[in-house]
Amino acid sequence: METTLLTGVPETMLITLWAKATETQQNGGLIEDNDAVRMMKQIDYDFSKFKKAKMSQAGSCVRASLIDKETREFIKNNPDAVVIQLGAGIDARYQRIGAPKVEHWYDLDLPEAIEVRRKLLPESERNTYIAQSLFDYSWCDTVKAHGKPILVIIEGVMMYFEPEKVREFFCEICNRLGKATVLMDILFYSGVKHARQHDAMRKMDNDVEFKWSVLHSVEMESWHERLHLGREYFMSDHDQGRLPLIFRLLCKIPYLHTRFNQRIVRFEIN
Repeated sequence: METTLLTGVPETMLITLWAKATETQQNGGLIEDNDAVRMMKQIDYDFSKFKKAKMSQAGSCVRASLIDKETREFIKNNPDAVVIQLGAGIDARYQRIGAPKVEHWYDLDLPEAIEVRRKLLPESERNTYIAQSLFDYSWCDTVKAHGKPILVIIEGVMMYFEPEKVREFFCEICNRLGKATVLMDILFYSGVKHARQHDAMRKMDNDVEFKWSVLHSVEMESWHERLHLGREYFMSDHDQGRLPLIFRLLCKIPYLHTRFNQRIVRFEIN
């Protein structure tokens, strides 16, 4: 399958697909995603250009595994949950965690990304797709209408938007949603405006830039009175020794720990 529809930010979903497929093929242990292996074989794209991007490969899988862990825990505690994954790309999280029998699971992305997704991962009765921007807030009404616990997953997305747009997004969902949980990643703080130094991004023929991060996750609580930090993971603490030794040593220095580390955070809206 050709990927000519994917340019700019949507093209970056091929990096994470490659990372998870590679991890599975090599029995790396961070994540197992057989759908990623299958999809990578079906896509006409030169994935070999990423073969030396070892830090991105491991980092993407650590990130996904931590979000998977938190997702499973949320569903265990809320089996009737409504889950929506924003900027889903061709991530097979619903399948990877065992197709849980939740109230409903939505995957949302731009129309060009959903067009590719539908060809590779068909929808099911419980898992359906929404083809629109995450800044079209009608999805809030869709998930809220179920009247069930809400989980919002945002992985590998927010770093591509301006700080004002990210803040606006969180203010909007705090105003529009009732009680909800948000799982997301936050780019390492020193990575802002340095996408060309990223070991996988620099292999792509586009001008996509990293635009947003925060030094301390708790800063986001000041954006809205209903937004509260619940839990935070620093990836260097959960990499199972897969990230480069020099990186792990640098991250033990308190000043660098927050600046060099990508984070997975859970926010509660209540």
